[in-house]
Parts: sequence; C-alpha cells; structure tokens
Amino acid sequence: MIRPLTLILFIIRALSVHAGDDVVRHPIASPYQYDSTTIRVLLPDKIVPGETYQVLYILPPGEMDSRSQKGGLHEVMKYDYQNKYNLICVAPEFTSKPWYCNHASDMGRQDESHFLKTVIPFIDDHYPTLKTSEGRLLMGFSKSGWGAFSLLLRNPEMFHKAVGWDSGIRVDTGPISEEERMQRIDSLFGGEENFEKYRLTTLLKQRGDQLGDQTRLFYYNTEGKRGPGGAEIHKLMVELEIPHLYLYEPHRKHSWDSGWIPAAVRFLVDDY
Repeated sequence: MIRPLTLILFIIRALSVHAGDDVVRHPIASPYQYDSTTIRVLLPDKIVPGETYQVLYILPPGEMDSRSQKGGLHEVMKYDYQNKYNLICVAPEFTSKPWYCNHASDMGRQDESHFLKTVIPFIDDHYPTLKTSEGRLLMGFSKSGWGAFSLLLRNPEMFHKAVGWDSGIRVDTGPISEEERMQRIDSLFGGEENFEKYRLTTLLKQRGDQLGDQTRLFYYNTEGKRGPGGAEIHKLMVELEIPHLYLYEPHRKHSWDSGWIPAAVRFLVDDY
C-alpha cells in the first residue's frame, strides 16, 4: 500500500522538471514578477511519513542564480546538509536582480510579495514543512544577505533565523557617495520613502526588539568595500541591545563557493 505522503511526493516529482543531482525544479507563475520563474528543491534522502521538516531558503543575489551549477543550492548539496540536518532546501528565482522589496512603482519587481505570497505557500502546500516561524530559515549574501535580514525584521513571526554574508549594505551605511546612493535608491526601491520601509538601520531601530531574547541574526562580515558598513550595523545592534552573532574575517571571494556556508548553516540549525 502506498502511503499518502509517498504518493504526494511521487506526484510532485512527476509534474516537476528534474534539474539533475536530485534537485527538483518547479516552473511557477507569479503575479509579482515579469514572467514565470522556477523554484528549485532539494529534499533529504529519507522523508518519514508524518514528520515535518525545517526549510532552508537559499536566497539568490541575482535573477539567474538559482539556475547556476555554482549556486547556493549546489553548495548546500555538496556538504550534504539536506541529510545531515534533515532540511528541505529551497532556492527561489526572480526575473530581475532582487533586493527583496516591493518596488514602489514597478509591478514586475514585487520581490518581497513573490517570496512571501508565491514561493512559501507553494512549498508549504506541496512539501511536509514545519509551518511555523521555527520552520523557516533564511540564508543569503550580497543583495540576498540584505534580503534575509529585511525579511526577518519585517516578518519576525514568519521566520526563525537569518544569515547574511558580505551583505549589500553600502546603500544604507556606506561607504558610498550621496549621488550614487540616491541613484540606487530610486532605481532599486522606487524612491526614498519606500527605501525606508526596507532600510536595515531603520528596521533595527523600529522592530529589532520584536526578535526577542534569542539570537536570530548572524551578520557575517568580511574585509572589503562592504566591511565598514557591516561594522556599523553590528555597532547599532550592540547599542540597541539586539542579540546577534557577528563575525569579521579576512577577504574572501564574493561568491557562494568561497567557504562561508558551513558557519552560516551551523548558526541556523543550532540553538543559541
């Protein structure tokens, strides 16, 4: 007799497209993007009927990152974290470079809504996920490091922990010229009023206390042009007495495969 969960997962795999290496690729339409996108999923080898699993959301810093063989999902698979920690690992996709905000005027760049209203409901509907904040973990770098933090701070009831490595912080804390900063704010967010809704320093001041006493943020900083701005974020969290983990290290290559993921995943799955 085929168990219901086994049958459901069999149907999911039959209706999806295999991307190779045990990764399942789901084409999906979204009203919040310019075009259809994909969601890539990596499951533990053994799914136990009746059990639910934490989901590690591996946030891409670029629109095509989730299709790349060198993307975050493949780094996680290289370390076999889906089995070591019994994680459902998910890599969403976006049709333009995501800053994980809803652009003020561009309806094809509603990236926060795409993630919250299209990606997560699809995963929760089709896989045996732990459907609480403790069941959702966020990891990213560069733009998606910013995104991991803003998503957690704006939705602390929905996510448990977030890690950002070498995060794209210069538009907030610098160093950057005011002219370039305003150009980026207009282009990426659609204006300063909308930018303030997602600005990390603003969110930390307004909502940081909502994270409670548990350490839910890991700001993983590295030497380079984003390092000084990351140090400012750490300083602010200390001043605001927001529990967090902070690490500053020598320069690494700005990529998924430069060796920072093991420490990031350990933080997400361990109790602090």
